[in-house]
Amino acid sequence: MEANSFYSNQYYSEAADLYNQLINQGYGHTNLYYNLGNAYYQLGDLGNAIWAYEKGLELRPRDSDLKFNLSVANARIVDRVRVPEPFFLLKWYGALKQSFSPSQWLMTISSVLLGAAMLSAFARFFKNRLSQILMTASSAGLVMVILFSAVFADIYFDISDIETGVVVAQEGRVYTAPSKSSNLLFVIHEGTKAEISSRQYPWIEIELIDGKKGWLDSNSLRPL
Repeated sequence: MEANSFYSNQYYSEAADLYNQLINQGYGHTNLYYNLGNAYYQLGDLGNAIWAYEKGLELRPRDSDLKFNLSVANARIVDRVRVPEPFFLLKWYGALKQSFSPSQWLMTISSVLLGAAMLSAFARFFKNRLSQILMTASSAGLVMVILFSAVFADIYFDISDIETGVVVAQEGRVYTAPSKSSNLLFVIHEGTKAEISSRQYPWIEIELIDGKKGWLDSNSLRPL
């Protein structure tokens, strides 16, 4: 691939341009986002590097290389948005949600459901103890399907109703209203992740994980 050749020869800007072209053409793949993130990181473009790693993790949440590179990039973020440590069950549930991509969750649910149906069917050919074991296993599988389906529904809600993005401008000025004549609330820097609450071109209303809200120029943030 020509983009990889550019990267190997340290033409990082050209490599990033070609990786973006491929993504815009519909060739979004984990490795493509990984390489794009690396090219941006070599260019010192921290915001776009974090954006690319985050996009890759959406496709493959457990990819260790993407996780490591994202952690390295996140360590360089200027803004340290601190929130209280969540209750351990909520923390565990959050990790569970992120353990698979939506398509992987669907595949898991389908596989468990199929397995439960097969165990139930096999149980009809046996009697007594073995039949009871198979039916118990089938029932356990159905319970897992219900629980996993609830997790998937929660993930789907997050994806469909909550839009997030990464600040790609070196510095973004956040105002009380969609106008530079309004009061300046705070300043955020590249790499910071934010939720997009609403849009009023060319402005977007954002919310940080610590609850801070305000209006930011839409060119300062790249939607995930």
